[in-house]
Amino acid sequence: MKWSDLTATPDSDAMNTLRSKWHWLLGADWTPLLFSAFGDAFIEKGGQVQWLNTGTGEIIPVAKDRNEFQHKLGGDEANDWFMPGLVAALRDAGKCPTEGQCFTYAIYPVFAEGKYEVGNFAVVPIKEHFGLSGDLHRQIAGLPEGATVQLQMEP
Repeated sequence: MKWSDLTATPDSDAMNTLRSKWHWLLGADWTPLLFSAFGDAFIEKGGQVQWLNTGTGEIIPVAKDRNEFQHKLGGDEANDWFMPGLVAALRDAGKCPTEGQCFTYAIYPVFAEGKYEVGNFAVVPIKEHFGLSGDLHRQIAGLPEGATVQLQMEP
């Protein structure tokens, strides 16, 4: 499997969507470093590298700086971040993102029914993924586990 199979490259329009739809969690002062094929973002904020997990709506510190992050990309943690086994299974099932696309969830893993299984993923423009995931997580942020939710999606 190639590194390009595990990553995505959003265009400027998609980046604008990421910045606007995730501003509630990320703020304005951050630099994008790398994107996974699942639409997750690795950003630099305050010198530290953080992982925006768009499936769970979490921002997780992963490295104290870019050098440590580069080192970790060759280690076991990268398997958790980029899920190469799942990417291979998705590609084998004919789900193959092209330029400007990523995998997205039918049911996000923040919900009990959301699974990391081939049938729970589709290929979409990464801009759509950023918008949908940001809106979803903004609406449920701070709710207790098991709460009933009614989501409203914006175009």
